[in-house]
Amino acid sequence: MLLQKSCPEIQNRTEPNLLSWFSSILDIEMLKRLMISLSLTTVLLVFLSSSPVWAVQDDRLGEDQMIRILLPESSVVQKETYRLGDIARLEGPDPHLIARLERIKIGRSPLPGRNLNVSRSIMLSRIRSAKIDTKKIVFPASQSTRIQRAALKIPGKDIDESVLNHIRDAYSGMDIKPRILAKTRDVFLPRGEVSYRFIKKGRHLKEGGYQTFEIEFSVDGKSIRKVPVRTYIKLYKDVLIAKDTIKEDHIISEADILKVRRNVDRMPSAYVTDEEDILGKIASRAINPNEVIQETTVSAVPVIKSGDRLMIVFETPNLRLTAPGISLQKGALGDRIQVRNLQSKILVYATVQDRNHVQVN
Repeated sequence: MLLQKSCPEIQNRTEPNLLSWFSSILDIEMLKRLMISLSLTTVLLVFLSSSPVWAVQDDRLGEDQMIRILLPESSVVQKETYRLGDIARLEGPDPHLIARLERIKIGRSPLPGRNLNVSRSIMLSRIRSAKIDTKKIVFPASQSTRIQRAALKIPGKDIDESVLNHIRDAYSGMDIKPRILAKTRDVFLPRGEVSYRFIKKGRHLKEGGYQTFEIEFSVDGKSIRKVPVRTYIKLYKDVLIAKDTIKEDHIISEADILKVRRNVDRMPSAYVTDEEDILGKIASRAINPNEVIQETTVSAVPVIKSGDRLMIVFETPNLRLTAPGISLQKGALGDRIQVRNLQSKILVYATVQDRNHVQVN
């Protein structure tokens, strides 16, 4: 009975101890797992610490060891091509590398009077093409720059005035009124010793009228640019016109003509200005009142008429032959007309020598 009574007490004492024991075992297992996890984490960190990340950090250069390319907001270049040293200021500890960078050709300069934006990417591309490591280069300030070519500005107004003066010199002593059809724009040329010359374009058979001049600009003896200038020239001359209608074959006298001043730029080039050139000649066709008389509308008075009998002459230094003939055309002195040999009935062309003789070759 005593034992039976005491067993519950033992049982009650033992149960809490077992729980404590199991709890301590669980705490130790968790602690071991925690320690293992911490150990693995430590090993991983050590591995990562010895990985290439540190190598990258070791490879990086300090700011004072790199080449600094400082770009201004804008710059002016002188030549047809520009280099890095022309548009940027380079700083750094390696003077040899700086000299190499300054000599790198970046591109062609803009035309005189125009701008060009050059970005950091373009410069880096040219640097890589020169086999230079871009990791050693930094752009601490601006990432681009605007360049323009050094130029000499020639105002279009001055160009137009030069062309007008050239026309006046070319038509010296004549009554002309030249004008520019379209204003010329300003021209920008590279700096240097500038020279120019005038070139007349096209074939101008008439005096005055529409004409195009080209100014060729050269710098230091090298042709740089040609600028076309279109003009219109009014040219005034005293020309002869018919007072009244002049009939065909009428012999022209002073009473038939009148001298007036006209703009000749739209007239045929054969207009007559001297009275002596037409007085005593005949009209080859009817001439209307106020019509400008041309060289083709008058001709010399014929000395031989169609149907006149004459002598045909063939002559060499040692021989002279003659034959009777008859003219088939009218003709003045020096004209070639058609005649018939009355003996052989052959038609020949001969030159009028006088009213009775014609000569064949």
